[in-house]
Amino acid sequence: MLTFVAVLLQACSSSSIADDETTTGRGNENLDTLAINDGYTYELPVIFHVLYANGDNPTQYIPYQRLGNLLQYVNEIYQGGVYGNSENANIKFVLATTDENGKKLSHPGVEYVKYTGEYPIDEGKFMEDQTGANVKYIWEPNKYINVMMFNFKNTSSNEITLGISHMPFSVKGDNELEGLGTVTTPNVKKDNLSFAYCSAINSLYANTSPNGGYYQSDRYTNPNHKLTTYTSADVVMTLAHELGHYLGLYHVFTERRDANDDGSVAPVDSCADTDYCEDTHSYNRYEYTQYLEYEGKDEKYLDPLLKRHSCEGLEYDSDNIMDYSVGLGFKITPQQKQRIRHVLYYSPLIPGPKKYRTTRAATFNGLMDIKITTIK
Repeated sequence: MLTFVAVLLQACSSSSIADDETTTGRGNENLDTLAINDGYTYELPVIFHVLYANGDNPTQYIPYQRLGNLLQYVNEIYQGGVYGNSENANIKFVLATTDENGKKLSHPGVEYVKYTGEYPIDEGKFMEDQTGANVKYIWEPNKYINVMMFNFKNTSSNEITLGISHMPFSVKGDNELEGLGTVTTPNVKKDNLSFAYCSAINSLYANTSPNGGYYQSDRYTNPNHKLTTYTSADVVMTLAHELGHYLGLYHVFTERRDANDDGSVAPVDSCADTDYCEDTHSYNRYEYTQYLEYEGKDEKYLDPLLKRHSCEGLEYDSDNIMDYSVGLGFKITPQQKQRIRHVLYYSPLIPGPKKYRTTRAATFNGLMDIKITTIK
């Protein structure tokens, strides 16, 4: 049995290229749309915006070397086959090398921003603010994936949020993707946004823990990638999870969309397939959290806490990146991969070449009146 050693935390060109061949592309370069297929590897520039109030506080001013290591481990998860059987999403998250103005970054992929507002930051208010006040913190989303790093304000007595993300958008028409908010044109830019379109990670768990180690499982640094110690506050899993949301994935457990259609998503005490992927196990999260609260809290070992019971009555170990609490968090299924690929091919505000030709699409000027979805 694996030892469970942490408290539970909850809340992330050429037309001749064949489908099984691999090509690589970065940013938004011009590329024949026929060359963009499931074998095409997207290189997605990431910029970590470290928002801090006290530069001497290591939970706020996260070292740039640490952020580079986190992205390396996340790439191994999205590569598949490193920590267990999983699809290769053909994605490589890369540290951005220049800023929006083309200036070379002193620390690739990282900028440090002194935050002058209330700190710690209420992550929900930050993500949902549509006054335009927070747009200044992000860089052009069509060129960068923006990841905010800051201390989250603890607004719940029985839950700690590790990460939160916006979901992507889908363009109305032939390539609309079920479950995503829609826009009428693919030509949406930062200037059209009234909110800071991003993922956010609770930096309280991004650096070293009080015992001197990192908030991460040991599988990332073990030569054979085998897990022997585990923490549910694993920041690598949190980042991989939130980037999954950013690229169009919902949680594998049963959820509901808010009846008021305000974009909120929450678990519900029932069992249904709500993530738009039939090859993921769905389960009643309410029942599982009851088990954790009343029975699982005294468990010394990981194995019993990994167990889930699917809506079809199957018992299995949680291993999907879109589950959380106690889970292994490495698996991407074929349908999840296809959903991610669809977002990369067609969604605005996502870096990389698209399958549509932007020269044929209408240009939009002004602020977009769109509903945002934030999800933990």
